[in-house]
Amino acid sequence: MRGGFAIGCPRQRKGMHKREKYVIIKKYVAGVSEGRNAMFAAFVRFAVTVAAVPLCAEYLDGVKMLDLTNALIVGVILAVIFTVLRPVMRLILSVLNFCTLGLLYIAVDAWLVWTAAGLVENSVVFDNYWWALAVAVIINVARTLVDAAGGDLKR
Repeated sequence: MRGGFAIGCPRQRKGMHKREKYVIIKKYVAGVSEGRNAMFAAFVRFAVTVAAVPLCAEYLDGVKMLDLTNALIVGVILAVIFTVLRPVMRLILSVLNFCTLGLLYIAVDAWLVWTAAGLVENSVVFDNYWWALAVAVIINVARTLVDAAGGDLKR
């Protein structure tokens, strides 16, 4: 490339390539930083989900924490389920969710919380399904706040 012209490109004004390069570099850097922000937001969502289980057990009357370590393990299991299994379940149940005006997702999330707590012995005990539903709503609100803080409300 000599004199501001690219080989094989139509004739352009002098300095045009510098602006185009700047725009391309700026888009690349923005994409990399968006990737980093998305990764950080995913990590924070994971941490919030892990921390929410023992915190809900501490502050909600119908949720009992028997062992902190096992409750944190339930939080990790729940975070993995919410990261991996939940999007698949939402895709499969999207038509039914439309018919129930979104209530099906909340019920499924409560079932996931209940199931994750049942996988680990001596961890978290719910008095009934409604307390699992309350924990699911709290986790969803916390994850939504993380998404809002990260500027990603499309999720």
